[in-house]
Amino acid sequence: MIIDVTGIPLTPGNGGKDCLGNGLHTDEYGNEIECCCYECDYLEICTEEIIRKMEAGEL
Repeated sequence: MIIDVTGIPLTPGNGGKDCLGNGLHTDEYGNEIECCCYECDYLEICTEEIIRKMEAGEL
């Protein structure tokens, strides 16, 4: 498991859709979890997959 410096578990790949640090999720108290993508060491994994899908005509 990959943990961000803020303590958020990160799940790279799948265009970032499954990652809790993508800015689209809330914590157990309903507070928005900030986007961690720009600081993430694994951002390239998410963007490479998006580029591959675009080239394949899937997006």
